[in-house]
Amino acid sequence: MEFKRVYTSTKTYIILLISAIALLLFTTSMAYRQVMLTQKSAEMVVHTLHVYNAIGDLTNHYSKVESEEFRENLLKNKPFNKAFETYKLQGVKILDTLKILTNDNELHKARLKPLQGLMITLYDQLISLNLVNDINTPEELQACQLQRAKIKTTTNNIRSITNRMLADEERLMNTRKADYSFHKSLTPTMLLVMAFFALTVFVISFFGIYSNKLKIKKSEAFLKSVLTTTDNIVNYYEPIYHNNELIDFKIVYANDCVRDYLNLEPNDIMDKPVSNVHPFHKRDGELEELFQSYREHSKIFFDRQISVEDKKMWFHSVVIPLGNGILVTSRNSTAEEEAKEAELLFKKQLENQNLELLDSRALLTNIFKSILHIVIHFKSIRAEDGSIIDFEILFINEEAITINLGMPENIKNKKISEIYPDIFKSEVFTHLVNAVESDKPGRYEMPYHNNGTVKWYRYTAIKLGDGVTVTTRDITEEKEKANEVIKLNEELIIQNSILTDAERIAKTGSFLWYLDTGVCDFSDNLYRMLDYDPKEIKLTYEMYRGFIHKQDLDEYDKNTKIAINELNDIEHVFRIISKYGLVKHFKTRVQFLTTDVIIGVVQDVTQTIEAEKKLLKSNLELKKSNAELESFNRIASHDLQEPLRKIELFALRIKDTENNHLSTKSQEYFSKVISGVNRMQSLIQNLLAYSRLENSRRGFEEIDLNQVLDKIKEDLTTSINDCHAEIVSDKLPQINGVLFQMEQLFTNLISNALKYRNINQIPIIQIRCEKISASQISEHIEKSIKQYYKISFVDNGIGFDFQHTNKIFEVFQRLHQKTEYTGNGIGLAICKKIVENHNGYIFAKGSVGLGAEFIVYLPIIPL
Repeated sequence: MEFKRVYTSTKTYIILLISAIALLLFTTSMAYRQVMLTQKSAEMVVHTLHVYNAIGDLTNHYSKVESEEFRENLLKNKPFNKAFETYKLQGVKILDTLKILTNDNELHKARLKPLQGLMITLYDQLISLNLVNDINTPEELQACQLQRAKIKTTTNNIRSITNRMLADEERLMNTRKADYSFHKSLTPTMLLVMAFFALTVFVISFFGIYSNKLKIKKSEAFLKSVLTTTDNIVNYYEPIYHNNELIDFKIVYANDCVRDYLNLEPNDIMDKPVSNVHPFHKRDGELEELFQSYREHSKIFFDRQISVEDKKMWFHSVVIPLGNGILVTSRNSTAEEEAKEAELLFKKQLENQNLELLDSRALLTNIFKSILHIVIHFKSIRAEDGSIIDFEILFINEEAITINLGMPENIKNKKISEIYPDIFKSEVFTHLVNAVESDKPGRYEMPYHNNGTVKWYRYTAIKLGDGVTVTTRDITEEKEKANEVIKLNEELIIQNSILTDAERIAKTGSFLWYLDTGVCDFSDNLYRMLDYDPKEIKLTYEMYRGFIHKQDLDEYDKNTKIAINELNDIEHVFRIISKYGLVKHFKTRVQFLTTDVIIGVVQDVTQTIEAEKKLLKSNLELKKSNAELESFNRIASHDLQEPLRKIELFALRIKDTENNHLSTKSQEYFSKVISGVNRMQSLIQNLLAYSRLENSRRGFEEIDLNQVLDKIKEDLTTSINDCHAEIVSDKLPQINGVLFQMEQLFTNLISNALKYRNINQIPIIQIRCEKISASQISEHIEKSIKQYYKISFVDNGIGFDFQHTNKIFEVFQRLHQKTEYTGNGIGLAICKKIVENHNGYIFAKGSVGLGAEFIVYLPIIPL
């Protein structure tokens, strides 16, 4: 800036002095006061710039801490104390400068006290950050992040104070610049006026004015030096009009920083349009903002990034209307922006690393939770001489609960000697120390005794840092299996011996036939079956084939060929002629172990075949007996009953026609004849029914026993009502059976209870049902089914003596005289045969006078 344009030259004052001698005495005091005010305004502007620059230096000082790169360089600098003290002294020096510069500002003095405390706090936090900088564990990482957050908070607080101080200084700058502009513009006028009115005091005025002018020049020179030495670009623009329209600004003044930052010579750009020198103003729309600031006399701020020789720089600019133009101050904020970008990049990288770390930690946690191994990491605790004296538990997974170590969170960060006081007496501590000191993985096995049980564990110790990670695996099952293998080998030897004896007892032998080599290995008992001692001869397959009966040889070869060609298992029977000429029947089953190896099992079935022949003969005889029984049934059903019907018919006719002519004795005899005939007919019918009960599964169907009971109660309604009997039943199951046989079973058992009732009380018949397992059946029987229905018929009748339990189910067996109770002794025998026909069992329990219980067990077979 050409300050001669702002301030009037010396010649002007001389002319004014000559012209205004007359009034100089009157205006001298006013002129002098105005000059002094102008000088003071300039000094205040310079003072404000010094304060502004000092605050800017402080801002740059603490902003470095926000840069991760700066913190890394500071913390990694060795020694740290020297670099840190240098950095701290810079901050103290800046604060001392601010104290001096703001000594006249009570508000700034009040703000410097907390600011100084925050700076001390910032230095302490940097020291703390240095202590936790080496991150080895998640806890240290968390502490480091917490310390960085504290530093961030402290710098934000410092920035808040410095921003308020800058705002105040900018306000003061505007005020003082306005004062300066006012006094600067008023002084020439006053001098001009004083020149016209101060002719009489020319000499005195001249020296006074000239002296003040020198002071102003000195202030201007001082201001120029400040503008030259500042780190900020300071430009002063004046407007360019065209047809009274503001179209651009010309550069009136530019300090040397233009050369330093933009590679432009200040003198070369003087009086040139701003849009030509700095085209980015017009391109980025900033020129309009400059117009607006000039027109509205408002201060504006903007940040811009420019490129100079492919180097990108950031500038923070402040535009202040000043005089007949605008003052543009641009501060190089490249370091701050780069620090912000680096911080954002680092923050993003840190977030990504944290996410990866969290994912890795989650994955590792899931792995530790899913594996069945116990994983523990120990940190070495060393004595002053460097020897390991103990270990600290840094990590342990939840599987440790299986060996009674407790919950992991309860034992973490404890010494191993606290958990296992006897650790130094065992070999475990030695193994852990060896793994750390030798840096070689250690593996060992040890038993663990707990509540009388012994478990074996295999430990793997691997060094990690100055500690050891121990993975423990339960190998109890492996130990037991190894013992089982040893035991199985022993048992196998015994079984081979038993098998040899079993072959001899069961009259069986075996052989292995290797088709690719033709070698055949025969068991010892197969030699004996051929009437040879074991290994008496070298038996081959061709020799074995020579023992086969000639009539069976072709069939044997045919079956063998089919088995080999089709790789099918075969079983066939053939005859052999032994060493002593005995004919024996051999049953052979051949199986393929592989396509080239056949195993054969040979059994001497001579006795079986002879027994089958005898059985066949017995079957023929049984068929003949069954045919005779069928013939008897036909005779019993017709030929035997026909005479009885005639006897009954003629006896009834004689009784009807001659009854009045017969004596009482004769009438009694005729009644006995008719009664005997009826009993005989009933006996024949029951015998037929008993003999016709088939022991087969023919006619079986799904039966609901509840419906069977309802039908029987309906059929026996008369008998039930006559004795006022009560029948109580549980819910009965559905079974597979023959319907008419189940109806006969229920009819016989209920009728039996009604017949043998106690006449002194109302008959109560209880039918109970439950599902039981075969093991719950107390009676000694062979149970072929796993589950049964237990159906009990319980009455309160006359009962029976327990010693007759088995007798009552025999045919024609009666416990009472026929004169006491009717019947022929076949009903319960029929019940037993029906139950057995359904693969069940029936039993009876009773006591004389206390009732009876008939228990029926029916197998549970899927419907």
